Amino acid sequence: MARYNWIDGNDFSIRHFYLMDRWLLAMIFEHNGNKKKEEVSEHTVTLATLLKRHEDLIYVIKKRAPEATQGLDALLEHADDALKGDVLRKREINLMEAMETDVIYMEPEIMASQANYITAWEEKHLHDLVDVTDKVVLDLGAGTGRLTFAAAPKAKRVYASEPVDRLREYMRDKVKEQGIKNVKVQDGFVLDIPHEDDTFDVVMSGHVVGDHYEEEINEMIRVTKDGGMIVICNGDDDIKRKGPDKELTSRGFEAFYHESPIGGDIYNYTLKVNK
Repeated sequence: MARYNWIDGNDFSIRHFYLMDRWLLAMIFEHNGNKKKEEVSEHTVTLATLLKRHEDLIYVIKKRAPEATQGLDALLEHADDALKGDVLRKREINLMEAMETDVIYMEPEIMASQANYITAWEEKHLHDLVDVTDKVVLDLGAGTGRLTFAAAPKAKRVYASEPVDRLREYMRDKVKEQGIKNVKVQDGFVLDIPHEDDTFDVVMSGHVVGDHYEEEINEMIRVTKDGGMIVICNGDDDIKRKGPDKELTSRGFEAFYHESPIGGDIYNYTLKVNK
């Protein structure tokens, strides 16, 4: 079942994998391909079965994301040839809903209109954390541009860094349609930011830091000017949290709390960079 109910699985299928880029495919198949036999879930079997029936998709994945090959081959061993027809389609729908946080990247318009952490969020939460007026700003993992487009009216320039190409194109279309002159959309990862040291007055993100705290924060500090700010401004959801992220507060981040309009406990964070 879907965790967040952002999508209706009936509207999605394995064909959405054709739209996925190298970064996302590598992440999915490295994760799904390294499971022990006793850890294999129904969703893993369903994904393997669907892929096995789309040999052209297997070819595309291996060519687009060579690093996914080993995990993909391991995954395919779990295919069940007995799954067919309506039973397989029902399981495909359930799989799409279970993978909603991946497949929704392929439909940015749905993401922008259905993901609660975007729709329930208000721009004031960013501006309460940091003054971006006339600042050079970097938005890491920009997604559909929640933070980028909130900062743009005040900032000198905003660089929106996003590893998913469908999301980059969505932001570029929005920049063009709205005639925004101070936003540049680019590829990039939090662990390998494509900028020189001491470039930005403000480095901001939301729902990005957390897999490799030390490395991610150090890279963010590297590109931030002395006296600049790192801001983690999360979206609003309905999740009840017990408190701020201790991994962040232990590294000097100041935490700010507000209650989401849809009932969640939201913590945002700032760190002043001193070099």
